[in-house]
Amino acid sequence: MKEITAKVNTVELINKDVYQITLQVDDLEFFAGQYLMVVLPTGEQVPYSIGSTPHELPNITLYVLVSDAASLASKVVEYIKSNASITIKAPGGDCHIHNGVLDSNPEHILLIAGGTGFSQIKSLYCDLVEQNFTGKVSFYWGLRTAEDVFAKDWLEEAHKYSPFSLDVIVNEQSDQWHGRSGWLYEAILVDNPDLNQSVAFISGSVGMVYGTLDQLELKGLSIDRCFSDVFAYAPHPDKPVL
Repeated sequence: MKEITAKVNTVELINKDVYQITLQVDDLEFFAGQYLMVVLPTGEQVPYSIGSTPHELPNITLYVLVSDAASLASKVVEYIKSNASITIKAPGGDCHIHNGVLDSNPEHILLIAGGTGFSQIKSLYCDLVEQNFTGKVSFYWGLRTAEDVFAKDWLEEAHKYSPFSLDVIVNEQSDQWHGRSGWLYEAILVDNPDLNQSVAFISGSVGMVYGTLDQLELKGLSIDRCFSDVFAYAPHPDKPVL
């Protein structure tokens, strides 16, 4: 990863706790699915998936969840908001579609996101659209409540114009939500009961990634055909929690 200066274009709160940040970076090449590190003045380096695609350069997009004012994410957002430019390190990560997975001619590519794991999976999804990929691709995005859904304009456009399927699954039912609800893995398996010829990219918390993987393995998904940044830094917990 190399150190790069990025110009801050916009910092926008797009739902109750998710910020969409756009940066301009004139000296960056990356693959869809990779991440960058925001370098804070303290020396801390905080990773965020790049939520845009290479064809959108020099502009890149990040989605940052700020769960509370004392969090590291809050510190990152405040730092970016108060500076015209910031230092990043990029690119990083091997969870991308140029890692050889397409050479195996997969029958089906599953793109699975939990929460702001959306950022990485959106990048992969849009890149496959940009490449005019002709295979079967399904994007599943799981969130806890209807209030947690963000990037609604993008979702609307993707539903209209993208050639692949896109499903948002909210865990907790409510009067405000008229889409699919329940556990993310259950929705995937209802649609895809046999995953022997599928590959999957999964992005989210450690518990979400391994919990989803465990369920999909039962229906034929091979660990060798599943990719996640989580694999690089977190061992499989004994009792994964969805």
